[in-house]
Amino acid sequence: METFRIRLAGTDDIPALAAIDAECFSEPWSEGGFADFLSGDSAVCAVAEEDGRVVGYAGMLVSFGDGDITNIAVTADHRRRGIASGLIRGLKKTPGVTRLLLEVRESNAGARALYEREGFVIDGRRRNFYSHPREDAVLMSLCCGDVDTLCRPDGH
Repeated sequence: METFRIRLAGTDDIPALAAIDAECFSEPWSEGGFADFLSGDSAVCAVAEEDGRVVGYAGMLVSFGDGDITNIAVTADHRRRGIASGLIRGLKKTPGVTRLLLEVRESNAGARALYEREGFVIDGRRRNFYSHPREDAVLMSLCCGDVDTLCRPDGH
């Protein structure tokens, strides 16, 4: 049973977003980075909230029907409870978005399994995309809109 709710992020959420990023990533965004992101016309950021506390978020940039996911992060004490899946489902509902795109560290087996469960398929690799540590990115996509012609012939 879900005990969290998904909503759009606001500027009041910036400190929580930066704290989650610092917990989850080797190169986290600063509060200023989140403020810049949220002020952009093409940015969408969903947060998962439980008992009034932001416990996860997912951000993306929308352009020409594509939602390019920048980050998905959930606090360590709230993982494996369906929060990341809920965030992805929220992004899928963004008006005008027909396909979600993302990069994920090749070694991040947990995230890759989550994305595959949500219907993402592997499209390719970017060599040495990540630093700290240096690593390849796996490129993944998911068709999520009503316009199937904008997605690959296999429906993804």
